[in-house]
Amino acid sequence: MKKLVLILSLFISFIGNAQLNQTNEPAINESTNMFFCDSFTVEYAGITGPAVIWDYTNLVGLTGEMRMMTMLDATLTPDAASFPSSTKALEIESFITSYFSSSATERVSQGFQFTEPSFGNVIAKFNTDAETVITYPFAYGNSLIDVFSGEVISAIGTNPLTGKVNATIDGEGTLNLPLGISLPNVIRYHIVDTSFTTVLGLGDLEIIRRQYEYYDLANGNLPVLLFTKIIIQNPGASAPISELSLVLSEYPTSLFAELEENPSINFSVYPNPAIDNISIDGKFSINATGIIIDQSGRIISSFELNNENTIDISSLASGLYQLTIIDNGARTSKTIVKK
Repeated sequence: MKKLVLILSLFISFIGNAQLNQTNEPAINESTNMFFCDSFTVEYAGITGPAVIWDYTNLVGLTGEMRMMTMLDATLTPDAASFPSSTKALEIESFITSYFSSSATERVSQGFQFTEPSFGNVIAKFNTDAETVITYPFAYGNSLIDVFSGEVISAIGTNPLTGKVNATIDGEGTLNLPLGISLPNVIRYHIVDTSFTTVLGLGDLEIIRRQYEYYDLANGNLPVLLFTKIIIQNPGASAPISELSLVLSEYPTSLFAELEENPSINFSVYPNPAIDNISIDGKFSINATGIIIDQSGRIISSFELNNENTIDISSLASGLYQLTIIDNGARTSKTIVKK
């Protein structure tokens, strides 16, 4: 029995063709190859409402990097045993797989799976009380709040969890992308769910999953632009324990070739190879950021930079990583080795 499902129809008069329903839910084996984009791209969280314009004409992608987004048969996935009541699983390659089932009136999530360097393979199962994420039909102005519960399984152990989700279609309008691509009649689905658990040695933890999905339903059932982020943190902490981010676009983007290595970004990183920490020394602006990317292209760490920085890499598996500095439109990368 669901504990709480609250549907807020903010603009009842707007129910048109731009709505999510079971008939335009992606079918099993439906997929699209997405361009892997700069995860520091602004989310435009404040651009909401009717007839808005989301301007992503300067969206930047990683040269040659793609990610598949595929709707799978949940019963055939490696983690099927953890989600026995799921019928579908939306897999974002090398990032997250979300499990759900649906009816003519709603889409219900039984949880999700992702991999994190410190926690290993993480399975969040809403097996006590599942999570309602969409009530069909779902159009601009519709929102929902729901609670869920279950357990989270990781390399650290199995622990009970409770959580709360907020989901809404917070805008409809035009999505402008690079290369002159302009998509009218796009809707944006925004979901934030927070799972609360307690882990021995780490105390109280929050697993926050935040996602923006842009849909051009006249031309397809999968998102054309996706922002997704997973944050693991102690409640109230000034910095997260872990933050994983991903931005994908169905359409081609401007490439990092336009932001080629710039000799004006001079920095050193040491020791290299390293075991626990690396130091990054250089002269950076107040806008400088750094990211660490693994060999699959997944951003596993992001941080702000000053002129002296010590970065903890103790949780990383041994291997090669790319350290990238982004500062005032320039981008420089170096390879680091974790022993």
